Amino acid sequence: MNVLFDATWIGSHYKINAMHGGLRVIHELTKRLENSPEIDLFYSSNRYDQDIINNIRLYLEENKYDDFQLNKIANKETERFKKIYKLNCKATKFFKRKFNINFDLNLSHYNKDILTRMDIYHSPLEAIPSEIKHYKNIRRVFTSHDLMPFTRPDLAPPSFFDTLNKAYNSLDKETNIICVSEFTKSELLNYRKDINENMVDVVYLGADKNLFYQNLDELQKQKIFQKYNFKFEKYLLCLNRNQKYKNTAHIINAYINVINDSNYSDLGLVLIGTFENSEEKKVFIEKYSLYKNIHFIEYVPDSELSVFFSNALSFVYMSLYEGFGLPIIEAMQCGSPIISSNQASLPEVVGSFGICINPFDVELLSEKICLLAKDEVLQNNMKEQSLNRSSFFSWEKNLQETVGVYKKIINA
Repeated sequence: MNVLFDATWIGSHYKINAMHGGLRVIHELTKRLENSPEIDLFYSSNRYDQDIINNIRLYLEENKYDDFQLNKIANKETERFKKIYKLNCKATKFFKRKFNINFDLNLSHYNKDILTRMDIYHSPLEAIPSEIKHYKNIRRVFTSHDLMPFTRPDLAPPSFFDTLNKAYNSLDKETNIICVSEFTKSELLNYRKDINENMVDVVYLGADKNLFYQNLDELQKQKIFQKYNFKFEKYLLCLNRNQKYKNTAHIINAYINVINDSNYSDLGLVLIGTFENSEEKKVFIEKYSLYKNIHFIEYVPDSELSVFFSNALSFVYMSLYEGFGLPIIEAMQCGSPIISSNQASLPEVVGSFGICINPFDVELLSEKICLLAKDEVLQNNMKEQSLNRSSFFSWEKNLQETVGVYKKIINA
């Protein structure tokens, strides 16, 4: 079947952000769709932006997806269209500035020949364009990761609302929706009463086995410790962007409680992730500068992640809201014991294979860390539990179920 995949997020973020979060999820899915014998995959941007389209092409070439015998990008790329589009933009600005008139030719930036051959249009994140809805041969699929801007606006960064509001407003009764968890499905159906539950499927995410695996190579561990100047043997690990809903300060405060006990004074805390801005970074680093074993690392190469996860005393994730919580699965696949928040989708993902607790109780988190730190048998049991749980999730299963959704709606 012919699938047109919305690659706007790839084109907007490729070569700008590290391969984490939404970009990693989209990459893992497209990689497997490309290799599926049942799928002929095409790409598009949902808006005309030459930089985005160029980045999509670069992504295809660098990942060896590009087929030079067939145009795989469904946006118009002829020189004639580019010139007309540029003239239209200039005319629009002129009439708006001079006469306050909204002049716009509403040029179609899609290749009509490609659209008429498509069976599925799949948006993994962005709004579904109105033009796509005019093609009766195309069935529409949207992936719903979370609804935080609508259900927990007190936690959501403002940028989340701007993107997701357009996306969810583009959904209609003919849109088939893939949710990444039962929690997200429940939130979606409560938020959008007009959506038919039969049009919604849950397909869990996975973790790349080539990147996330139990890696206890002592030489690699020592290289990491030397590179980042770690002066401890055991450490707690957290990987997330430092945003309000990630609850990072809660983890730090619990850690400080733990190291104030002399039995655990040499325990480290490694926090991997970017800050919202340089000022926030400065405040955090200055606030905790007295604690020599707290390490803030903004970026870690993919090749090092298995070492960080595998050697952690525990992966601690106290997020207040997650549609799925992908780092949990990545950590579990490396055999890291999990101490997680009990909010949103996280209990669904962790199950009974880790510790899920109230993310507002600092003393309770400190207690669980100490319990794990002093009990080697518990550590080993939790490592096994993580490995067992991680086998339930895989990108192979995600691909199979995603293609199953495509087939279901084509045959409906």
